[in-house]
Amino acid sequence: MSAIVLCKFQSRTRSAPTVAKSLSAQGRYSVRMNYLAHLYLADRADADMAGAILGDFVRGPDMTRFAPAIAHSIRLHRRIDTITDQHPLVLGAMARFEPGPRRYAPIILDVLWDYVLATDWARYSSEPYADFCSRGARAVAASGSLFEWPRRPTHSGFTTLLRSYATETGIDFALRRIAARLKKPEPMLEACKGWQQHAPALREELPALIGDLESAAKAFTTS
Repeated sequence: MSAIVLCKFQSRTRSAPTVAKSLSAQGRYSVRMNYLAHLYLADRADADMAGAILGDFVRGPDMTRFAPAIAHSIRLHRRIDTITDQHPLVLGAMARFEPGPRRYAPIILDVLWDYVLATDWARYSSEPYADFCSRGARAVAASGSLFEWPRRPTHSGFTTLLRSYATETGIDFALRRIAARLKKPEPMLEACKGWQQHAPALREELPALIGDLESAAKAFTTS
């Protein structure tokens, strides 16, 4: 699920897609952090899990340097982003932010969707959450050479990152880390205040959203 949202909501000077792209360009790393959802959807679609993460870092259409399975999963990541960006539930979630903080809603929501997925994990998978985190991190770390230094993931480090999404402390840290990559972190930090108030509605909406995305992912993989 992506932070570059094709939405109807406008700031006074720039659209949310333009803002999100601008924010993404300000740091070495992608500002998006919804790794858990992409790993989950790739796994459900029998797609490569490393490609599901690389999709946040690879730019452009040229996939010739990647194995076919990884290239396919990167494209799947982009397809999931596009569908998510236009999904009514995502647009509705953005609308619940006040006009000022709303410019940061795409990035904040990316993190919060992972939070509600992690904290309601048993609702979506019979595999224990810790086991999935370890398995997903192992798959990503096995393709670590495809990530540009210093972003190369390790099994232990990426496992810890994924497991942190199930805690409020982990979400606070993730949001602060994203804000720190921006030239002006203060407005996003202000927008993040009280993020917990959004969780109940997202928790109710996620089953429908993840169901739609899973169906789309499986259709993309078999097409």
